[in-house]
Formats: sequence, structure tokens, C-alpha cells
Amino acid sequence: MKIDARLSFLFDQSNDFFCAIDKDGVVLHTNNALRKTLGYNEQDINGKHANEFSHPADLERRNGLLSKLIAQKEITDYESRIRAKNGRYYNIKWSFGLSPDEDIVYAVGINTISELNEANKPRVNDNIQHIIQSFNEGFFIINSNWQITSFNPAFLAITGLTSEQLKDKNFRQLNTLGISAGVMAELEVAFNSSVASHVQYFNTYFNRWLRLNIYPYKNEVTVLVRDITNTKVQQLILALEKNVLELNASSSYSLSQTINGLLIGIEDIFPDMICSVLEVDEAQEKVYHLAAPRLPTEYCDIINGSPIGPKTGSCGTSVYHRSQVIVSNIETDPLWDDYREFALPYGLKACWSTPIISSHSSKVLATFAVYYTTAREPKDDELQMIERTANILRILIENKKNQDHVKDQNLRLQEIASISSHDLRRPVATILGLVNLFDRRNLDTPLNREIVSHLEITAQELDAVIHAIVEKTVYLNNEGL
Repeated sequence: MKIDARLSFLFDQSNDFFCAIDKDGVVLHTNNALRKTLGYNEQDINGKHANEFSHPADLERRNGLLSKLIAQKEITDYESRIRAKNGRYYNIKWSFGLSPDEDIVYAVGINTISELNEANKPRVNDNIQHIIQSFNEGFFIINSNWQITSFNPAFLAITGLTSEQLKDKNFRQLNTLGISAGVMAELEVAFNSSVASHVQYFNTYFNRWLRLNIYPYKNEVTVLVRDITNTKVQQLILALEKNVLELNASSSYSLSQTINGLLIGIEDIFPDMICSVLEVDEAQEKVYHLAAPRLPTEYCDIINGSPIGPKTGSCGTSVYHRSQVIVSNIETDPLWDDYREFALPYGLKACWSTPIISSHSSKVLATFAVYYTTAREPKDDELQMIERTANILRILIENKKNQDHVKDQNLRLQEIASISSHDLRRPVATILGLVNLFDRRNLDTPLNREIVSHLEITAQELDAVIHAIVEKTVYLNNEGL
């Protein structure tokens, strides 16, 4: 990007950060101060999406930034954490301006790492202050009146508030932390004791897992806040997979019940998700309902038995193309032309479907679909979870098919054993009895002729029994017994 030479000179001489970003969030230009502080050269940063340099916990808050900027034309005092090349995060206070003629966002930033936000006079030395400002963890202090007296920029990012909004705010009124009654009780205990503690909880406001390390001292409590969402989600998924595989090993649970348990667990971990699994028939022509704990029963009944094709919603299309189909907006996507009238009345706005392909053949066994009540694209962690769930579903479905196959083989073996022990013995016993009655001294007698006739009939019966055994044995051999 080329900008006015005089403007470029001024920004490059400034100690403040400067960058220009297009309307899609791609970095077009940065100044020397920004690159020198963060350790990047122009090739490292120009042409990359701004989100690549943001702290993961700040991304959700950034999503509405452009639309807000379009409405307001400029935004000031916007604080965020930016990752340097060495992995360290810097807390930057930005001012944004939109150039509508160019569709370019100009941003000027101030490195706020040099000062700790406090309502009262500073009570920590410069070294400790610098360390606290460098924390990726949120840091704050509350007094006995539950007022927030100190905090760092990382805590600002977690709360989604500005410095002015947070200073002297009563902690009990801090809704964006989604503090539960259990966490409040833990803080109450901290004020009445000198024992450090920690607690983790799910912040329903931002749908994030947070861990609080609580350190009481005199009439104050210092708290470190860490976003542990990624770690916690991995732990929950591992526990869920272990539980589901145990259910699968039990003969008390059907495939539908086991998969239903898996989907309920996923929806607990990712509350916005509405999950569904459709089984594909042997002919690879239709999909049938297998499990969908939160989808309306009426909707499941409507799509049950839907055809597979190049334009049959998300699931039928994913089977047809044998690839993942992401529909971010059901209302406008042509793949849903014949189905949106069924989905929209139930508030279903997005549907991402992944085919479950057999590891032994090219057949598609099922589809794993994720619905949302808002139009949206998947995030990286959601795509990773979908891929992981697809692998688990493949294991569950193939294991069930193998179990059914073994049951079928055992049934056929039992049939062979039954034939051998009953049907085969009967004609053999008849033949042996008739042979004993045969008059070998007088061969041409009416009795002998009758015995020969019976022997012929019994031999035919024996041949039919042997043929049945051979057929069942050939089937078992072909099936790999």
C-alpha cells in the first residue's frame, strides 16, 4: 500500500503505533515503532490478517469492531492484546478511523504497558508494575467494599470493558465475568481468612472457562484470572470420549443411545451447538435419523429418509460429494432451496455437515451435522472438534456393524450345528436302519425293492441337508470367518 509520503514520514518518526487495515481485516501498512517493539519486519506482518496477532480471548470482541466503526466513523480507547514475534503480548490502546472512500481503517495505538491502572496512588514499584502489565493473565485487586482498586490490561480484555468503566467498579456488578454463586462464596471466604485458593468456572457471558487464583492479604484480595477454555475443553472432550467408548463396549446400550450420549456431551461443552447424526442406507441413496438430542422431533421426522444429491441441504450434499459442507446461512444458501421452509420455523440458521466415511471401503456410513440458531462460519476450534467427533462416530458405527456381523455369523454357525445334530442325523439313521433290514440272501424280493426305494428318497434328503450346510459354510468363508 502506498500512502502520502509526508503522512508516512510523520508516522514512521512517531513512537506511537500506526497501521492501516483494509475492510477485510488485512494489514496493509505498519510503522517503524510498531514493528520495532513487536519484533516484526514488513514481510512478517503486511498482508496478514490482524486476527493472527490478537490474543485468542480478544477475537470475539473484535468481531463487531468493523460494523461499529462503520456506524460511528471512529472509535477511541479500544484496548487489546497484540502478540509480538517472541510470543509475548503487548497491551495496546487504539484509536480507529474509517476512510469510506478507500475502505481503509487507520489505527493509532499507544503501548499501555508502562502504567498500571489504579484508582488510588501507586503501591507497587516499577519492576513489579512492569511484570504485572506483561501478564497474559488478568490481574485485579478488590477491597473489603468489593471495589476494584487495581487491574491490568489483560483483565480489561477479559471483561470487555474500558479503563474508565472498570475503575472503582463494584466487583459484584461486573456482569461480563459471569461470576457464579460458588465463586462469590470462595471470595467471601478469602476476605475472612489468609488462605490462598483457586476456583474454575464457566463464564456464561462470553462462553469461556476461567480459572481464578485468589490471594487474600489484610483487607484486600488479589486475583489472577486465566482463560483456560482450550485446556478445559480438551479435558472435557477426553472424558466424554472415554465415557462414550465405555458405553459402546456395553451390550446394554444401542448404537443410537451411545451416539445420543456423545452428542449430549458435545452440546454441554459447546452450548451453542445443536448436533445431529443421520445414517446412510446401504444403497447410498437416503439418510435416516439416528440421533439428535436437541433438534425438534417434528423436524427430525420431516428430514428422515431425505434423498442424497448435489443440492439436498447440508447432509445430503455432503454424502453426495463425500466432503464437508459448510452452510453459514440457511436462509440464502441455494443448497437449502428445497429444505429451508422446514428449518427456519425452528430457528435453524446455519448447518455444517461432515460425512463419516468407512475406513474399510468407500461407503459413507453417516453424517455429523452441527446446527446454529445464528448465521455463522465455523471457528478453528469448532472444526477441530468436528473432525475429532467424526473419527469417534466412525469407530462407534463400524464397531456396531462388526458386532452385528459377528452376531449374524454366530447365528449361522448355530444353524449349521443344529442341522448337523438333527437334520443330518435323521436321514443317516434311516439309511442305517434300512441297510439292516436289507435281505442280502434273497435280493429280488418285494421288501428289498421297497428298501431301495426308501434309500433313494433318504439319500436325496441327505443331499439337500449337505447342500444347505455347504451354502452356509461358503457364506461364512466369504465373510472372512
